Amino acid sequence: MALKSKRYIVSMAAGVLAIIAYLVYALGGAAPKADDLAGWAIAMLIFIGIAVAAQVLMQVAFHVAVVVGIMVKAREKDDKAATRIINAELRDDERDKRIGLRSAHIGYIFAGVGFVSALVAFACGASAVAGLHILLAAGALACFVEGIIGVYLYERGNAGCK
Repeated sequence: MALKSKRYIVSMAAGVLAIIAYLVYALGGAAPKADDLAGWAIAMLIFIGIAVAAQVLMQVAFHVAVVVGIMVKAREKDDKAATRIINAELRDDERDKRIGLRSAHIGYIFAGVGFVSALVAFACGASAVAGLHILLAAGALACFVEGIIGVYLYERGNAGCK
């Protein structure tokens, strides 16, 4: 499996952990009342911050593990060879940029559909809290789909472009 695929998987794992933490909070006794819009908005902002922090920490730990693994494998070689290997593994080339753009494009489509779904829910009389949850779910789904598409394109071997 490509290193970049593993990066996407680590990102998706951090997102899933954040969503699970939010669901535990939202379904637990400490959650705001069903009609407390400000309380739910504050809770969502806090969990978005937690998700960002989890993403950063997990990516840093992943990259440190990758560098340590490369250094262990290359310890019989000189330091310059190990540095070249690390730079080659972690540097993004045109293919990486194309895969990132393609997966982000598909993720944006899911986020846009979620936004329109929230508007439709509002038009049908849903509460503002339900709309907030639709938007949060759409954002989480968009990030997850972006990761799946990124892994698929890396493992398929091209950027999926004609």
